[in-house]
Amino acid sequence: MNGQVLDNPAKALPENIDGWKIFTDRTYNNETLYNYIDGGAELFLSFGFTKVFNRIYSRDNQPDIMVDIFYMNTSYDAFGVFSFSSGKIENNFGQQSQESRGAIIFWKNNFYVSIISNIETEESKKAVIKIAKLIEESIAETGPLPAIIEYLPAELLDKESIRYFRHYVWLNAHYFISNENILNIDQNTQAVLSLYNEKNNKPVLLVIKYSTGREAAGAKEKFIKNYNLKLKNNDVLKDSKNKWIGIELVNNFFIGVFNSASKASVYKLLSSTKAIIIKKDINK
Repeated sequence: MNGQVLDNPAKALPENIDGWKIFTDRTYNNETLYNYIDGGAELFLSFGFTKVFNRIYSRDNQPDIMVDIFYMNTSYDAFGVFSFSSGKIENNFGQQSQESRGAIIFWKNNFYVSIISNIETEESKKAVIKIAKLIEESIAETGPLPAIIEYLPAELLDKESIRYFRHYVWLNAHYFISNENILNIDQNTQAVLSLYNEKNNKPVLLVIKYSTGREAAGAKEKFIKNYNLKLKNNDVLKDSKNKWIGIELVNNFFIGVFNSASKASVYKLLSSTKAIIIKKDINK
């Protein structure tokens, strides 16, 4: 089985591995996912997936091993879900991975994979690694990252802070803007949020791509109306927390910089992002 390329990575899972045997197999879709992960279903549903295959392995005197393979609609969606995990990003499995005690998660192409042993033993750690490798090797191709990530200026970018989303609630999960959708973020928009590691300063950059310039302009107008009316006449200013913020509209893109200790930093991020957008549009 090792190394065999399959369209369905769940088929790469063996019935037995290092003494662990199948305890149960289950499959969930977008209508039944709440029955499985009630507290975290919204994240997967907001990105879109076809199903999740769940297998639990058991072995006497050893912890169970739980395997989840999410069949996301696109590689963008698989990366999007992965981007909301916390921890050091590695490349030991799939296109990006994270490892913690008793757990491996990774994404590759349109698949998001989670393998967990709640209590880690030397034996379970080895089995978890073997399972991860089997799944990874069965996914034939890699998939592209969301194109909007290319619009983030590279200088001082904290790559582990990148969050890609298409639902406004995930923006607020990492930098609170509003309880309402004041930027008209939906499934037709592409949004990315990231931090920049400047000296004594960690500004937040938000870039949103809309389908049209008109939609982007409407989102900017709604944002100003609901966030800070002073932005109508001043694209860069201090907010109520004594932090600098700034916004700019470029073609069908909205750019926002928040939580900056420096006015110059806001201008630099706005201008750098604007330059990337203009350059990419010219080269289309």
